[in-house]
Amino acid sequence: MITVYYKSGTAQWKYELEEDEHAYIIKNLLEENPDIDELFDDSLEILRDVSAMDEDEMDEEDQIDQTVAVSFLWHYFNNLSASEDRIQGDLALIEDEDGAGVTVLPAGDVVEE
Repeated sequence: MITVYYKSGTAQWKYELEEDEHAYIIKNLLEENPDIDELFDDSLEILRDVSAMDEDEMDEEDQIDQTVAVSFLWHYFNNLSASEDRIQGDLALIEDEDGAGVTVLPAGDVVEE
């Protein structure tokens, strides 16, 4: 199971994804040879947008976008980022108060079970 925690202002959530579903998403995503920087930015933007929604506002497309964004960001920080920025395991994403950026930390550093 991979897990990504997200906090933006008062909104916070925990997203869990089975490892086989994550592997399937990443395999298909990377086969398309995407621009990694663009995909990274798009994934963060999706999470910002989704975090501002109530659960009942999300439609199926929003849920799919959220799943792909979570999977990509987890993969990025566990496998693609520069070695000094790599994280092993689950992530915690904390949006800056001014909305200008996101801090990414190992979930174990900031989340209690």
